[in-house]
Amino acid sequence: MCPHVDFYRVSNSIRGPGDSLYKYLRAAIAEALEIRFLVAFITESGARLLVKPLQEAAERGVPITILTGTYLCNTEPYALEYLKEKVGPALNLRVYAETGRSFHPKAYFFDLPSDNEVFISSANLSWTALTTGVEWSYRLRKSRAPNDYQQFDEEYHRLLNTYSLPVTKEFLDEYWREWREKNNNN
Repeated sequence: MCPHVDFYRVSNSIRGPGDSLYKYLRAAIAEALEIRFLVAFITESGARLLVKPLQEAAERGVPITILTGTYLCNTEPYALEYLKEKVGPALNLRVYAETGRSFHPKAYFFDLPSDNEVFISSANLSWTALTTGVEWSYRLRKSRAPNDYQQFDEEYHRLLNTYSLPVTKEFLDEYWREWREKNNNN
């Protein structure tokens, strides 16, 4: 009999569309002790795709932090509202607030019982990017590359602590106005 192979843990290179990042994220969310996302933008489709596993993590008491951007109004305000409503108080949802600088990172951090890992990716938090799009991602494990992992983790926390603001009702009211204005002019 063949030994059990956990296909979520076999490869560090994820090259979609036949090998989507989504299945790796779901597996990591299911066992995570802490979750941190850093994505340039979030769409409603991406929020809807990940809300159930994030809700389940929140119900287990897992802290979840998502830092996203609003550059060119690519993040959909409904996606932010939906995540806040459905995931609840376990979610620390923040936006990158430094002006005049491009913000285009995509990284998905997981503190796991046996190790920590980050997926450095071209995929934003959208259904297409996480499932059927041509997106490349690389899983970096802390145990195998501790210095590299630490550099990404420290930069994530620097951006979060220095350049972000919480997504509040007041922020969403203003962002909805900006988003509608931009999208009505296109």
